[in-house]
Amino acid sequence: MAYSVNYSEAAEGSDLIPEGEYECIIKYAGEDATKGGTVYMGITLVVRNDVDQPCKNKYIWHRIWQKKEPSPADLACSGYSSKQINAVSKSAKLPNGKSYESLSDWADELKNKCVLVTVEHEEYKGQTNARVKWVNESQCPDCRHKWKGAEDVTPEQTPVQQSEGTYETVKSDDDLPF
Repeated sequence: MAYSVNYSEAAEGSDLIPEGEYECIIKYAGEDATKGGTVYMGITLVVRNDVDQPCKNKYIWHRIWQKKEPSPADLACSGYSSKQINAVSKSAKLPNGKSYESLSDWADELKNKCVLVTVEHEEYKGQTNARVKWVNESQCPDCRHKWKGAEDVTPEQTPVQQSEGTYETVKSDDDLPF
């Protein structure tokens, strides 16, 4: 058996992604809930592997929470902050003025869109977590990211034409294979 050392596949010292900016691709977006029943919009991001940056192929989870006192504009987004929904829409370059029948339709259109995220660390219940502070337009819009296990497939070739089973909902860290 022949084996070659490949530093790009080496595990890093911690699963906590370092603070900083990352070019990402949106793998999944959709509503979910915590174990306690608090509803949120979850956006699963993958650090792009076609950009020279650390943490390639690592996951980043962004959550948009429903507001406790939603405005009429927020209610149009199922109670989520319309400002945050519009910021993600603008960053992902969704068409300005486009209407969606449901928040689910909006979330489906986010798949395979590239964005630039700023990650910061926050303490919660004695644990340090990575949190998406900002979502901005990608500085590298020509995406050549290759999904793990799909060696020759780029996002341009697979937008939503790919089978629906491609995107998985991650309910908790226990559902992750790592």
